[in-house]
Amino acid sequence: MSSRCLVVRAIRIAAFVGVYASLGPAFAPLAQTPSATLEPVPAPPSYTEPDAWTVCAAFDPTGHDRIWAKKRKWHDRRDHREDVDVFYIHPTMYMEGAAWNVGPEDASMNDLVDEWPVRHQSSIFTSVGRLYAPRYRQAHIRIFSLGDSLSYLAAEVAYSDVKAAFEHYLSHWNQGRPIVLAGHSQGAYHGRTLLQEFFETGALADRLVAAYLPGMDMYPEEFETIPLCNTPEETGCLCTWMTYAEGHRPRWLNDKLAAGHSAPLCVNPITWNKSERWSPLDAHLGAVLPNFRPTKSGAIQCKLAPDGVLEVTRPRMFGGKLLDREDWHEGDLNLFWFNVEENVRRRTQNWLSNHTKSQPAELP
Repeated sequence: MSSRCLVVRAIRIAAFVGVYASLGPAFAPLAQTPSATLEPVPAPPSYTEPDAWTVCAAFDPTGHDRIWAKKRKWHDRRDHREDVDVFYIHPTMYMEGAAWNVGPEDASMNDLVDEWPVRHQSSIFTSVGRLYAPRYRQAHIRIFSLGDSLSYLAAEVAYSDVKAAFEHYLSHWNQGRPIVLAGHSQGAYHGRTLLQEFFETGALADRLVAAYLPGMDMYPEEFETIPLCNTPEETGCLCTWMTYAEGHRPRWLNDKLAAGHSAPLCVNPITWNKSERWSPLDAHLGAVLPNFRPTKSGAIQCKLAPDGVLEVTRPRMFGGKLLDREDWHEGDLNLFWFNVEENVRRRTQNWLSNHTKSQPAELP
């Protein structure tokens, strides 16, 4: 095993006790006794089959439409998609149970994944290009608070599926197109490792439009060649952030910083730079609520704090006081839905304008 691979594995082990440790009740593991063993491990998905994907442009070219259902009255970009692929990894939805991983044969879990993260998050990217969103044996949320050996093994099971899905997609469907990588929370955790293994060097290094991976603490030392995005147009870079109310900090982050750890990477998802000033109110293009309805623009301001946290104001909308909270992990993408959508289109168009049509590069 190369030294680079050993570093990646060490980072994955060290990353467990982090972002989930201080989440609110909706993300807190229930008081259930975890299984003392990883077994029985659910059977892995077969990515040659449509059921292994929540959305897959190769099997269902109109799969985008299922995400939107009857909501086209406020959003319809079907005629503007570019010649680009989006690979999206959904966050943790497995909150209850003693087992360490849940298999894609669990119909109720699949419904939950489709109704919430796939609908609310991957919908951001459907206007850009072809969407590929695999099902995978996601690990229980407890892995990020326990951080023990079984947690690591459960995460490895989950990532093995994500990697298999990505390799199948590359071999059969990509055909040399540029790629947008997207994911949230556990999806961002696995997306980080995909960046490290597939995009740092090699044939894919120049095909990355951008990676949108919020909801997981990431650090400069984890990447050798992929920079944090510094401008709204930059390509081949990483966009990541963790959203909290002004002045609030999770304990785990304070502990890391007190121990001398570097601050997490963070970009402002409204201004798309690293300014520590509040974003202009009129720069916020709108959020999407849990009922999948959009808000008006100008509802939120945010800024980067020196310790790598994205601070946000209370939403300026009807019922904003009821929405107020300290930890906005659940809204890392929804709060900035229209800004992210506008930005991914902008980066995509910039990538396409700067790259001439060529034969597909040899895939790894």
